[in-house]
Amino acid sequence: MPLKLLSILTTLTFMSACSFFPSTPLVIAEVGNHEFQKYKQEIRLRAAAALKEEPDLITFSVRGIAEGKTDEVINTYLKGYGKDDYSQDMKSIAIYQIGLIYMNRLNEKRDDDKAKLYFQRHLIEFPYSILQNRIREHIASIEERKKQPVQLTPEQIISRMDKSELLNQPTIAFDQDLTPMSKRAILEGRLEDAHGVYMTVYNNPGSSDKIRAKSLYQLGLIYMSPNNEKQNIQKATAIFRKLLEEFPETEEFRKAESRLTQIANGSYLDLKKSKS
Repeated sequence: MPLKLLSILTTLTFMSACSFFPSTPLVIAEVGNHEFQKYKQEIRLRAAAALKEEPDLITFSVRGIAEGKTDEVINTYLKGYGKDDYSQDMKSIAIYQIGLIYMNRLNEKRDDDKAKLYFQRHLIEFPYSILQNRIREHIASIEERKKQPVQLTPEQIISRMDKSELLNQPTIAFDQDLTPMSKRAILEGRLEDAHGVYMTVYNNPGSSDKIRAKSLYQLGLIYMSPNNEKQNIQKATAIFRKLLEEFPETEEFRKAESRLTQIANGSYLDLKKSKS
């Protein structure tokens, strides 16, 4: 798989473990609308800043950092890592993400020593991983940090950044079914990365039929997207058909049927024209 595969990995793999955290704690629901909007903006700022610092963080990890729930996220990764039916690729992803979470400067519970331990664990347990060089760079970065006399807090880091830039969202109109990670793959031109990651999830023995079907569906949408400079309708068609053949009992079956109808009718061509 390509070197940058982790930066566009979807949260599909871990959706079966939890429906993720509510967008706000219960206590937030009791405050006024102004405070609520301020809270949401702070979450968005921290998420954007965390991702800007480390593009390899996946959505599940970013939201854990932004919402102060890294313990829950790490525990979920460790549960997946401990499953016998999870592939080595999936376990490699879990350990790598834990290291990234611990070292991220936007994490209130940042712990460079723990990050280093997990990175070293990865080097030992997955010696043939394509992530080895990247992990060594992270370890070197951690060692370099130790020489800095002042360690900034997440709030101090955000205060020194351009907040309007962080909150700026792409103006491109994406298909509503695309996940944030799939959109990033299209925006950043990481088609091969996306293909490698989604197929890793699809081929993982520990993934449920629901998760495997979602992986194929996202991959089909990426190839079908008019925003994708390497749009490939033939590949999208083949992937959607594969989904229909293998996962007739899933929700994605109906969606894939609808997408094939769009392709047959040439609807995607209209979308491409509207884009240009």
